Amino acid sequence: MAQWFINLISEAENMHIFSSILRLSLSILCGAILGIERGKANRSAGMRTYSLVCMSAALVMLTGEYMYQEFHTGDPARLGAQVVSGIGFLGAGSIIIEGNTKIRGLTTAAGLWAAACIGLAIGIGFYVGGILATGAVYVVVTKFRGISDHFTHNDMWMRVYVEFHEVANIQEIRSAAEAFGLKVGNVILNEPKDGSVYNAVISLRLPEDRSNAQVVYYLEKMPGVYKVKQIF
Repeated sequence: MAQWFINLISEAENMHIFSSILRLSLSILCGAILGIERGKANRSAGMRTYSLVCMSAALVMLTGEYMYQEFHTGDPARLGAQVVSGIGFLGAGSIIIEGNTKIRGLTTAAGLWAAACIGLAIGIGFYVGGILATGAVYVVVTKFRGISDHFTHNDMWMRVYVEFHEVANIQEIRSAAEAFGLKVGNVILNEPKDGSVYNAVISLRLPEDRSNAQVVYYLEKMPGVYKVKQIF
């Protein structure tokens, strides 16, 4: 029994523990960076989800590498290939269809897939690629929205997160939005918790002469409204 334990410790040392810790820690950090942005956008898949996806993908690559080194058989990239195809179920769960044609959650789904790929890169030791990809994904998600809106502004939908004093304010917000030339779509009202304010997620359709910033500014000035934030 004692000899078996000694052999186990010896095998663990051969796995380069420091390298494993570095890869798993870095994958958690990269996933968290991407997840924080999604959390700020009030998405269900936030920092914890992205961190777990990225770290788990890195662990899969570490496992494949370990199996190849210790047992001298198989393909170390085989397990990683299953992650690339299998992450789709989690991404599909983040996509929501509103009405007949409105689809949201595609950016989050793509981000989860990207986080898995970043984890695979870090897990195999391709640190530069993983870190550069993290920065690239973050820039695309946070900065490219404005560029996309500029080229696809006509008849565009936007979603806003609104906090307000009482439930009656939601009808006032709806009326004010329509008076501002907006078409109100889905309204998801959330009950306050622990005495906090009411909040809702509202889908708005913008005409050509209205910008996202104008809508947010307009709603912020309404009586009883505490906070307005666009959801990407």
